[in-house]
Amino acid sequence: MPALLLLLPATDPASLSSKEHLDLLFVIIFIMPFTALPVFAFLAAATAGFAAEPNDWINVNYILQQAGGGSSFTSFSQKTIISKAGSTAKDGPWTIMSKTGVKPPSGDVHDYLSWAPYHWPDCNWCTKGTKQIANPNATSGEPDDGAGDVPEEDAPDDSAHEESLDFGEIFPDYFVNTQQNVARTDHRMRRVKRATSICYDLRDVDLPLPIVDDPPPPEPALTPPFAVPTSQPTQGTTRTNKPVAGTPSPAQAAAKGKEKDTKAACTPSPTKSLAPSATWTTCPYVVRDGKVNPDVRTLPGSSAAQDMPESVLFNALTYAFSKSGTTSQNVGKFVDAFFLTSSTAMHPNLNFGQLVRGPGKDHQIGTFTGPLDMRGLVKVVNAIQLMKALKGPDWTSARDQALMSWMKTYIGWLQNSDLGKEVAGKANNHLSFYVSQLSAAQVFVGDSKGATNTIQNYFMKQFKDQIAQSGEQPFEAVRTRPYHYRAFNLEAMITNAKIADQLGVNVWTTKSKYGATIQTALDYAMAQDPDGEDVTDILPHVAAVAAAYGDPKGKYNAFLKKQNSNYKSESYWFYDQTAALPNSPAAGKQKRAIDGNEDVPTSSANDTSKAAGDTVASETKIIPFECPDVFSDAKKVEIEDGLFVTCDELAPYYKLPALSDI
Repeated sequence: MPALLLLLPATDPASLSSKEHLDLLFVIIFIMPFTALPVFAFLAAATAGFAAEPNDWINVNYILQQAGGGSSFTSFSQKTIISKAGSTAKDGPWTIMSKTGVKPPSGDVHDYLSWAPYHWPDCNWCTKGTKQIANPNATSGEPDDGAGDVPEEDAPDDSAHEESLDFGEIFPDYFVNTQQNVARTDHRMRRVKRATSICYDLRDVDLPLPIVDDPPPPEPALTPPFAVPTSQPTQGTTRTNKPVAGTPSPAQAAAKGKEKDTKAACTPSPTKSLAPSATWTTCPYVVRDGKVNPDVRTLPGSSAAQDMPESVLFNALTYAFSKSGTTSQNVGKFVDAFFLTSSTAMHPNLNFGQLVRGPGKDHQIGTFTGPLDMRGLVKVVNAIQLMKALKGPDWTSARDQALMSWMKTYIGWLQNSDLGKEVAGKANNHLSFYVSQLSAAQVFVGDSKGATNTIQNYFMKQFKDQIAQSGEQPFEAVRTRPYHYRAFNLEAMITNAKIADQLGVNVWTTKSKYGATIQTALDYAMAQDPDGEDVTDILPHVAAVAAAYGDPKGKYNAFLKKQNSNYKSESYWFYDQTAALPNSPAAGKQKRAIDGNEDVPTSSANDTSKAAGDTVASETKIIPFECPDVFSDAKKVEIEDGLFVTCDELAPYYKLPALSDI
């Protein structure tokens, strides 16, 4: 059963692609009928929240207006929200505490713990006297020139080695301890023949499961005369991977593969059997950007931190629509379990968030990427602000004061801890989401001025370097999944703009150093070929930009309709309306008009705003490139733990011409 868990699609903390959903269906249809019943329960739990909504903020006054008999234009999306309130509530309440006995380094089960998703063990253990079948210098999951596949007749005799290892016992979540023939089903799965008691380099081990490397990342889908950037970020680490006594570093020379007694081809394991927990503190871990290590799913923290806020918000919205007592109770119950109840609550820190496992004290603390796990806090604050406005009977003064204390402590951690300060100095999506949750927490504790300053500082500083003149987002485009990461950072930027809008501040028109706005970034992202990535990542942002900036030519509407004919039934359609963004450029200038089955917004006579993609070429000018401010004190900066980028690697993305110049 443990190996079966790997058949679950690898997930990014933010999303699942449609291809990964197909992988999961394969498991359910073809694998589950032959497994024990407990697997059904595990899969049900593991798949909860896979279709999570993007992070967002909904104007509370708008919700109250709609709940009081507002427009029927969003009625289908309201029904979807009501349905999701009930379905998500069935999985609650949530807690970060692990039932498997895995504890954070502090030993306190109330401390949040998650593992860095893109890090993999880099051990090179083998059995005594056997050959190494993989190239220890390789970094991908593919064999080196075919050397990784061992003919069945060449498999070593298990009985000939006194110290043969049971890999199923050592790494139950990575290996099936039997010979296997696995048919290729897609580009992430290939046919392999494997036998027990052979030496594996975990960087290159052939797994009959969808977790090996994808093909090289797609280049930006650009039309001539664009020059396609070819730079890739540098993989490295800020942490020291010191070898543990008795476990030397892997051999640096390529294995010969066919020799039975190759000396120093691999390093013997220090014991005959090693528990996974020992692997976590013994093996050095290396980054493989975009490739999720599936064992991160065995910890409940990151999924709970996404599923709980979503259900809390859906139940609060449903209470606004229907005044259902059950939904009001759900909000209180779920907040209690996650934040307040002494036996299950999370401490207000992320000291062990997205921890990179490995030997030494450097690997006993979280990373700057950890705060990303708590981005759903925005939804919790949004939901409670709504419950307070509605005077919901289950949001009591005692609950409010208890959560107020939690939030104040968490704000202090975000602003004053070493990890909080580190992420606050970044320039990519990690910083954008940090701003979202910090400003939302400040709203909750009544510090509107602090929240406004947090958002305005972001738009006046790091935002200035996040969008090139073309609309490209260089810090996201350089990643292995550029389409997803463009949408991911747009998610945070739009959330920040919506919180500011609620606070009475218009940042929608704020421009980067290169004259680009959030709308420019969305227009560019829409123009790109997903090339195998999930186009639905961007759809909520298309609706949000249409609501904020207007859609006089109907291009956003057309895009939504092309990609999802039922988009008006999606939950985001309820709150991505101009009426929900009173300080946006489109507010008071445009209104949606229904023309038969078409929903084409019309502009008012005094509407002079233009979509970035509609700007004529004569109005554009080339703005000279300059290195982002984050490089003022460093030649390279970290965009993911162990993943670095230089100004020279980003420069080609900044120098792309504007869409209007095509």
